[in-house]
Amino acid sequence: MILVLLGAAAGLARTREPGALDSIWAEDGQNFLTDALNRPWYEAILTPFNGYFHIVARVCWAVIALFPVAWAAALNAVLDAAITSLLGLAVYRAARERLDAFPAAVIGITAALPMGFVPNTLAQLQFPLVYAGLWMLLRRRAGVVTAGLPALAVLNSMLGVLLLPVALGGLVRYRCRAWLVKLLALLPGALLQLVPLLTGATRRGLGERPEHDPVAVAAMYLRWGVPRSFLGPVWLAPSYDDVWGHRALVAAGLLIPAALLAVAVWSRAYRELRLAAVLAGFAALAGAVQLSAHGFGEDRYLVLISLPNLAAGVCLAAGAQRAARIPGCVSPRTPLVVFATLVAVVLASGLRPAGPRDDSPRWGATVARARAECLVRPGLTRVTVHTAQWPVLGWEAVLPCARLR
Repeated sequence: MILVLLGAAAGLARTREPGALDSIWAEDGQNFLTDALNRPWYEAILTPFNGYFHIVARVCWAVIALFPVAWAAALNAVLDAAITSLLGLAVYRAARERLDAFPAAVIGITAALPMGFVPNTLAQLQFPLVYAGLWMLLRRRAGVVTAGLPALAVLNSMLGVLLLPVALGGLVRYRCRAWLVKLLALLPGALLQLVPLLTGATRRGLGERPEHDPVAVAAMYLRWGVPRSFLGPVWLAPSYDDVWGHRALVAAGLLIPAALLAVAVWSRAYRELRLAAVLAGFAALAGAVQLSAHGFGEDRYLVLISLPNLAAGVCLAAGAQRAARIPGCVSPRTPLVVFATLVAVVLASGLRPAGPRDDSPRWGATVARARAECLVRPGLTRVTVHTAQWPVLGWEAVLPCARLR
């Protein structure tokens, strides 16, 4: 419990001014909060957004809607931070079944403080939830958590469908009841996400530019996804003043996993190599799907690339330590210690990511103005408030006056 509270506190501290407790992220306000306040709870929960369903996030917003509107920003942030911290603990426990305590802790911490996305927003919960679902599938037994968490991941995001190949591959290889249970648990969510989209009942309309050339997608993944996995999005932000420096960082981001792979192969750490292959394969699959669908790389799509890749790197370094076959006079602990130090530095550099949430309108003041408008205009039923102002696109939430007077 203490670890979960510490993780949640660290997560809440990641949001810049006006802070996690007094601001609401774009989709959280415009879609989830607006629907939770203006629709019946069951209708709001089953309302698709951007072509798919967010059942877990919608349920959380249905609970938030039971409380005063002024509490919405704080409850949103606290719930997301607590859930993300719990998911990090679940990832640690899953990794601990296969690795020693220290490498498992490194993997758990990266899951509790994922790079590349806007923290403390239930709209972004889908990314760490799918990643935790992956680790639950990798646990050796089936139970309520190991089967239920992946099921929730696919109910909450189209990206959860990516867990199906993992479950199917496990069933084909092991042919046991545990993997069958995990696969069957994924099917309701997969049907919920895929059938409406394929039949045209839901659709995406984000103005994306899909990339259908597999060579271009692979190049984008190697140039954008892999280096940012190991060096973070902060250091690799596009720089037009130092092109060669940027290229050097990209090369370094590719050499790091190559060196870890070489050390693990030399050490004959076959058990860790197999686990790393599954993790890196999932990262490549998630990267291919996201980059081909959007046609470009965006920080929030980095989560399901960076977290599995970092975990794969930890597995390779841990395998070299376990096998103790490092050539020369180098200690077997060296690869893991060096890589864990790099991960710590990268996480620290991206702990408080800059982004469009910075300087968002303060939620408390926004609700106070909306309440005043409802009071001076007795016939008014709803007030539209701005939750974020971007250069082109503004995000709004609709608050019923009945909840404000």
